[in-house]
Amino acid sequence: MRTYHGKLLLLGEYTILRGSQGLAMPLELFGGFWSIAGEDPAPGVLSSMADYLAEKDFSFDLDVVRFKEDVANGWHFNSDIPFGYGAGSSGALTAGIYDRYVSDKAVDLSKLKKELGSIEGFFHGASSGIDPLICYLNQSVLLEGKDQLKVVENIPDYKHQFFLIDTGIARKTAPLVDIFLEKSKDINYKNRCDAELIPAVDEAIAAFLAADWWGLFEQWHEISFFQYKYFSEMIPEAFRQIWLDGLGGDDYKLKLCGAGGGGFILGMGNAEKCGVEGVLRV
Repeated sequence: MRTYHGKLLLLGEYTILRGSQGLAMPLELFGGFWSIAGEDPAPGVLSSMADYLAEKDFSFDLDVVRFKEDVANGWHFNSDIPFGYGAGSSGALTAGIYDRYVSDKAVDLSKLKKELGSIEGFFHGASSGIDPLICYLNQSVLLEGKDQLKVVENIPDYKHQFFLIDTGIARKTAPLVDIFLEKSKDINYKNRCDAELIPAVDEAIAAFLAADWWGLFEQWHEISFFQYKYFSEMIPEAFRQIWLDGLGGDDYKLKLCGAGGGGFILGMGNAEKCGVEGVLRV
């Protein structure tokens, strides 16, 4: 049975809304798969989703009848992806539904992203389709602005470079994005993002793809500093000192993992120096 892994937005949180690049990849720490054994970890979700999808007029053939029959017969999506963490919990389920119940699957990336996003709309009202795309392809994707994307075939070996800190706080993305969009109405704030943060993100992606880990660490510092100064609402209070300590040394650097506000914090460097329990290596 195929596993649909979670998703990690390594670089590009918020700045892709301003036209920067972004780099998203599978998060193999977590995943979900179809199962008829055991208990459903999210009772009622699939039934509600099936009802939602039955009312939609899709441009592709989604076999909702078989979906409903399977749910009635005890099939469920067995997932350990934490909900409300921006790690692809809804994206993995969406990818699983598309893979299992759509017969004529899209090949073009833009079309595939759109079709996946229309299913994931059950969770978010509107979806870019990026999360389920990563979960479905199980490959890294380079985002160039809002609309252009391409699969990255040769990802360097990044083991032991990154780690996740679990804040223990579930959150929703939309309110945090609204904060960023509202703050971006300030011309000075917008100009700082465009002149300082976006170049750091783009250079960080280039360094990562070139396996230039020291160059990436330097750009990670720039991103971390900018986020500490201008994205304070997205950094949980209990983790601000740890974040600041990282900025003051060369052991590790922290940045938002997706929208922030909770979920995971994404770090680079020596995780042990954070002094936080439950750190996960990516």
